[in-house]
Amino acid sequence: MEGLLKLLLKQPLKADLTEVPGLDNLHAPLGMIKDAQEIAAEAFGAEESFFLINGSTTGLMAMINTACRPGEKIILSRSSHQAVFGGIITSGAVPAYISEDSQGKPWEFSNVTVSEVEKALGENPEARALLVNNPTYFGVCPDLKELRKLTSKKGVLLLVDEAHGGHLSFHPELPAGAAEAEADLWVQSTHKTLGSLTQSAMLHLGGRQVNRERLIHTLKIFQSTSPSYLLLASLDAARRQMAQRGKELLDKVIFLAEEARSQLDQLGFELIPLEQGECKLDITRLAFFTGRFKETGKQAADILRRAGKIQVEMCGRDHVLLLLTLGHNEEDLAALVNALRFLRERLTLKGLQKAPVQKPSLPPIPIQAMVPREAVNLPFERIFLGEAAGRISAQMVNIYPPGIPILVPGEVITPEILEYINRVKMELSEMEGSIKGVKEITVIK
Repeated sequence: MEGLLKLLLKQPLKADLTEVPGLDNLHAPLGMIKDAQEIAAEAFGAEESFFLINGSTTGLMAMINTACRPGEKIILSRSSHQAVFGGIITSGAVPAYISEDSQGKPWEFSNVTVSEVEKALGENPEARALLVNNPTYFGVCPDLKELRKLTSKKGVLLLVDEAHGGHLSFHPELPAGAAEAEADLWVQSTHKTLGSLTQSAMLHLGGRQVNRERLIHTLKIFQSTSPSYLLLASLDAARRQMAQRGKELLDKVIFLAEEARSQLDQLGFELIPLEQGECKLDITRLAFFTGRFKETGKQAADILRRAGKIQVEMCGRDHVLLLLTLGHNEEDLAALVNALRFLRERLTLKGLQKAPVQKPSLPPIPIQAMVPREAVNLPFERIFLGEAAGRISAQMVNIYPPGIPILVPGEVITPEILEYINRVKMELSEMEGSIKGVKEITVIK
């Protein structure tokens, strides 16, 4: 980050202030915060923008609580962020999941399609909102503009978790952002892709279909009453940089990403396609797969860290995810390429006589016995996994990676889910040390 943020960080404690006269009030802005948010709305293509100092988690929970009241349905992908389910629990909304047909593709390659969403809307005509990821953690973006057409016809709010896509609307070669699709509400983790300080984010209001007063009231519930002005100032600095130099900076990032993809392809690594049907890839998220090799993705990440001082965003059993950011340059690319070449020399191809190891498929979405908010407020107990079949989960159960919920509070625990948990425990015990010791689960009494 250049300019203002560098100046800010020279003496950061001078910006660690509170809401005193002259510094405005985040919850009722009339001065500088109001002005900064209005300028941000113009830059990000929103009717109104709100600064967040508790991360995208705050924005997602406020967004869902604004859109849905107790008992109202929200259609969403199962592979949503944990904060989305927090919003469902606190709002009392009823989740209705999109039946995603990956057609045999790994989960990393997919996002929801127009036909899947159209089917979900038909099955849930009373739904209040649709929430989608743009992009997924691996950078796969849906056709937001077509989804907007569907929701407009049905009178359904379009909510977008754009935590990893704050940069999309600033370059024509990237997939469409929520602003271009005229979404009703969307949340961006400004700190993830645009250079503001960690924990700072924005929530954007796109139109008049949302109850603005309810949104402001909800933000007051979930936002801290002691906001960090250092975080607020960093949001304004990030906005300024993107408004003035966004396309120029992203030109460089896209060039670096294209070069990195070319090198990975030459080294024999599998990559996510730039287009997969109607879904498009955000090229700045660079995932490569190690399924052809005996070494795991975690082992590959360890080699990159030790040999090239490359810190990956995430690694799994058969994949590594890297991020290319506004701060990277040609020297960083050269260091990455050298580290990848070093890595490739140390990876061992699997023998042709051995069948490739299949990743465990996610179990079917279980029956929802009760609304998540009801489930988390009932008495619960801890029992052994082997005794849990048929019981109702009182907790979220995620296994990372991929982090997709296996169980949401209120769902019936099936033998297939328990089998999946045990299988993943065995296969990932070497990579994820903590999962091996998981023996119990929380269920409703």
